[in-house]
Amino acid sequence: MACKPPVAQAAWPQGSLFPVDRQYGRQGRNWCQMAALLTYYCHIWSNFCHFPMSHLRLAQCVKWVLRHVIRKPGRAFTGMERDVMERDMFCDRHINSAKDRARLKDFQRDEDGGMIIFALFIFVLMLMAGGMAIDFMRFETTRTKLQGTLDRAVLAAADMEQPLPPAEVVADYFAKAGMSAYLVGEPVVDEGLNYRRVSARAEASMAMMFADMMNVFTDPFSPGVSAITTPASGTAEERVTNVEVSLVLDVSGSMNSNNRFNNMQDAAAEFIDLIMANNGLPAEGLISMSIIAYSSVVNLGEEVAAQYNIDTLHEYSNCILLPDEVFDYPGLPMDGYGFAQTPYTQVSHFEQWYDYSYGETLYEPICFSGEENSVIVHSTSTTDLKAMVDGLEAYGNTAIDLGMKWATAFLDPSSRDLVTGLVASGDAPAVVAGRPMDYGLSDNLKVIVLMTDGQNTTEYDIAEPYKTGMSPIWFDRDNAWEAIGDVSRNDISIKVDDNDTPSDYTDDTFYWLDQPYWNRIHDYPQGYPEYKTDGPSGVSAGPGQGVEYPGDVRNASWQDIYAFWSRSRISNVFLNEPYSRGYISYSEYVGPTRADYAVVNGSQADDRLSDICQQARDENIVVYTVAFEAPYGGQVALQDCASSPSHYFAASGTDLAEKFATIASDIRSLKLTQ
Repeated sequence: MACKPPVAQAAWPQGSLFPVDRQYGRQGRNWCQMAALLTYYCHIWSNFCHFPMSHLRLAQCVKWVLRHVIRKPGRAFTGMERDVMERDMFCDRHINSAKDRARLKDFQRDEDGGMIIFALFIFVLMLMAGGMAIDFMRFETTRTKLQGTLDRAVLAAADMEQPLPPAEVVADYFAKAGMSAYLVGEPVVDEGLNYRRVSARAEASMAMMFADMMNVFTDPFSPGVSAITTPASGTAEERVTNVEVSLVLDVSGSMNSNNRFNNMQDAAAEFIDLIMANNGLPAEGLISMSIIAYSSVVNLGEEVAAQYNIDTLHEYSNCILLPDEVFDYPGLPMDGYGFAQTPYTQVSHFEQWYDYSYGETLYEPICFSGEENSVIVHSTSTTDLKAMVDGLEAYGNTAIDLGMKWATAFLDPSSRDLVTGLVASGDAPAVVAGRPMDYGLSDNLKVIVLMTDGQNTTEYDIAEPYKTGMSPIWFDRDNAWEAIGDVSRNDISIKVDDNDTPSDYTDDTFYWLDQPYWNRIHDYPQGYPEYKTDGPSGVSAGPGQGVEYPGDVRNASWQDIYAFWSRSRISNVFLNEPYSRGYISYSEYVGPTRADYAVVNGSQADDRLSDICQQARDENIVVYTVAFEAPYGGQVALQDCASSPSHYFAASGTDLAEKFATIASDIRSLKLTQ
């Protein structure tokens, strides 16, 4: 028997699924939509089980729905329901036999299957929820893979050491990942002499397997979402220009223990290589480095010291005292206290710990002589920087505050005049003119790397009157070029009394050393009998500012004496003989030996260090600190100084090189900007 709709399809109202909509209105239409859903899943079950379902079987299925779903218990069938049942829904055969009518009555009384529809609804909802979860898992997997490929591609393309064109690098990464079809357009490349920025976009269209299941309830029926787009974008940038680095190295005496000094030199040399790598064309001069070596002082060297306003007391070394006030701001004005007429005070040249220097150049002066351990400012030469590190010597106390202060000062714009002067004198490359650059520039990075193996200790100097005064010691030299340390004892005179008449030289008393007892006391120094009439009318002798007299006689300043003899030897060499014979007092005898005093103690230095570190951080200077086998006090001070806990490193042995390498890599690393 052929089955066909009882009403021609062309006559159906638009949007209706069954002809009963036309005959019975909205109630019939709602019923037909429910029947359509059950018919849909009857088809699914039929296809899954490979069991063909004819139109007749579908009609029987719908009758089952009417029997068990539509008719509520105790409610009679409506005319529409009975009419549809009698017509087998889709067939043109009517039910007229008594047998069929009996079956309909049984069908009307049967209440089995009332929970089936609820179970089917739950099953459908579970199927939809599980299906959508699978779709979204597939979406996130695709998105993550796409974004990861894009990030790696733009990072590699933005590397300024990458020889291939950036666009080709991005395309190659996507090709290797089998995702070339997803790349949207050409990567955007923006690059100049000192930077490279690469941006790229990608999209992947992913088919959805379950997301449209809910649409079976729509009216009219819509196929839903069949695919979803997975977007990805990224930008990477590398800038290696306008990088200013201050490397601060501890060269105190404790560095000689446990091979720390040698390990430090090796690590610093490797750090220089890493930082300054590829600093030639086209980026020559774009990375500049200053190195500050500190013990209890910092030696500025002649060239740098000449750029500052310093009250020069001698010419043996170039260390200066820094007042507490300068630790309250990052820069270091060209004078000591912010006033043009107030110069910095020079540290005396003397030996604090070594006791065996005798009439010769000091073995371990508190301030390194000449250019030894002197700072190097804004250099672009790997050779010069490594040579400076290779020539370092280690002895003395530890003043981390001084090292950090000079490191910050060399990055502060107030030092621009200093760099300009060094460029003019040929002591700095012309390419660093204009540095240090202003704070806050987007393409400028200022970095300090501070290391120590100890903690802050005492900083010493010589007290007055020994710091600037003239000594009572006179030397009768053989010629103008003879150093005072080479003069024999029997050519040395000690002024033991001026009889409180500074303008009358005729009554002054001199004790001549190593003379017979009848030739010890005179009214003039050896070699200068005119003293009684001419007085001290000589000229400045330099470098310790003694005074030269006719006949190559020299009245040495106390600084001259401290520059050639250890403090403990001054009293024994020059003053013991006149003291033992009663010509000078005990205080005059021991005074030169006890003239040293503590300018800053360890606790004060910790406070100054904390202040200058805060100033550096406030100006967005990146501060890395490395505690190299340091005691607890040093570790605490460096942790407080670092820009963040992740900028603090603890190192031991050869591990220092690894920490320096990590810092160097961090400085030059690429940053994802989006």
